[in-house]
Amino acid sequence: MVTFSKVEGLASHQVPGGVMHRLIGDRLTVMWGQRGKGSQTPRHSHPHEQIAWLVSGRLDCRIGDGPVQSLEAGTTFLIPGGVEHEFWYREDCEIVEIFSPPRHDLFPGGKHPQDC
Repeated sequence: MVTFSKVEGLASHQVPGGVMHRLIGDRLTVMWGQRGKGSQTPRHSHPHEQIAWLVSGRLDCRIGDGPVQSLEAGTTFLIPGGVEHEFWYREDCEIVEIFSPPRHDLFPGGKHPQDC
């Protein structure tokens, strides 16, 4: 099925310090969102490969057992499935995240945006 939508029109969910909009397909999930200064994503892992693009702002992250990295706007990164990671949002951030396979576990209601 072909779908057209403005990001603001997509299904969304609240996250600490912001909101994430999502589009879930048969093979991947794409999320666009804002995270507020001072918020964080606690250390976690999931089986999904994750690619992200920090569109604006600044954050610190730890991926796996590596050192804390400071990332600025324009930075992209890849997190292999099963690797623990965490984020601290040092400024208001806009971020795009892509997951494969789709992240059905994050959203009540199913795999299609209209069902979430």
